[in-house]
Amino acid sequence: MKAVLYKDLQQIRHNTAMLITAVIAIVAPLSLIATITPLAMGPDMAGVMLRFAVASFTMGLAPTLALDAIRSDFVNGTIVSVRACGRPFRQYLAAQLAYAVVPITVLSAALMGFAFLDAPALRPTIAGPQGVALTVTPTLAALALYLWSIFIKGKAMIMTTTTLDSIAETTSAASAPVTSDSAVSPLTASDSAASGMPSASGTAAVAPTGPTPLAIRVTDMTFGYRRRKPVLEHIDLDVPAGQSLGILGYNGVGKTTLFGVITGLLRPQTGSATINEAVFHSMREVFQLTDSGNLSPTMTIRENLRFRSMLYATHDDQHPLDLKHLDRLPMVRAFELGEHLDKKVKDLSSGLRKRAGIMAGMLFDPRLILLDEPTNAVDPVTRQLLIDLMRQLKADGRTILTITHDLDYCWEVADRVIVLDDKRVVKDCLLADFGDIDAFRQAATLGRERDHVDFGLGGAR
Repeated sequence: MKAVLYKDLQQIRHNTAMLITAVIAIVAPLSLIATITPLAMGPDMAGVMLRFAVASFTMGLAPTLALDAIRSDFVNGTIVSVRACGRPFRQYLAAQLAYAVVPITVLSAALMGFAFLDAPALRPTIAGPQGVALTVTPTLAALALYLWSIFIKGKAMIMTTTTLDSIAETTSAASAPVTSDSAVSPLTASDSAASGMPSASGTAAVAPTGPTPLAIRVTDMTFGYRRRKPVLEHIDLDVPAGQSLGILGYNGVGKTTLFGVITGLLRPQTGSATINEAVFHSMREVFQLTDSGNLSPTMTIRENLRFRSMLYATHDDQHPLDLKHLDRLPMVRAFELGEHLDKKVKDLSSGLRKRAGIMAGMLFDPRLILLDEPTNAVDPVTRQLLIDLMRQLKADGRTILTITHDLDYCWEVADRVIVLDDKRVVKDCLLADFGDIDAFRQAATLGRERDHVDFGLGGAR
């Protein structure tokens, strides 16, 4: 896949440490081999020097090509972007395999060719079986490291699955299912209204007429990174199309994991998660924002956008973005990123990185939007921009899922919230059923807000 190879090459170009390592890994073996003839080494000593040169070449270059690219793709959200572009995931794996193996194979052959021409004492060794073994050693090492990065360090990649499928049932947007764990969160009046049951005041929620198709269905889903230690258990969740859902819960409760299962990055141990293909015809209509903003930090914003444009290119539309006039695009202008397009992402403030990540995803017009802590560590201006954008997207009928701790953001943007706790959905309610934000805050924190906490500071006087 050209897009992945482009990204890999740009990351090397911008990574000074990686470039220096690669240069040393190539120059040092050449220098060692070049000393064989001037020092009049015999075949045995020359063979030892050749083996040492090949070992230094392998140790310097193989990890750089086979490990760093895949490892960084997990961190910077490239894996999420590749999954969302709708291409078969095997294309990504094939591109990374080519990146890991082809360059080192060519350079290894060139190294042995140089040794054969420059050091006559090595020619018997290189022409025999030992020479063939030395030539393929770097390739085999790179292949082994690639497989190790996939199956050990990157085992999530082999857990990916397809979640785009049909959902037969329909539901109305206001009659979303309510989950309540009486031991943790008793059914409140607002919960009763959300489920259509009579509340304490004798009223019930009124649902709009006509069914709304489901966007997402999660059915009896259990997932754990270790089989006997589930992070989420027996999760049931229906999200109607066009709804803005806030996902709340304390740190480590499994909110981001839920996103991974929905998008197919993680395969559930039991149960299922489905994105309705009758509503979203391709994963290209799904945008998931990760903590990194799905941007490579060592690349500029423009280079990140070029990478995404290459990912989303088709035979019918080979240039989905006008890369020559990015500064004129409304989304770029709205987020005031025009003057920052040629800056590396790592050099931007956290607010600008968040703006860039959301802008990069929204340029491809997604219909299902999954946001992970969009207002975390951003300035007030960026936060308000995000809120205004989400309001417009909601009004346009987009389906939005937001993981957040920002209850004020939820109050302004969400139609409905669920609260995860103790591996389950323990509360599910509509924002319209709360009289004010204080009542919502009390429900969202499961009544665990604490006042007048004694930290033992100052002591008795």
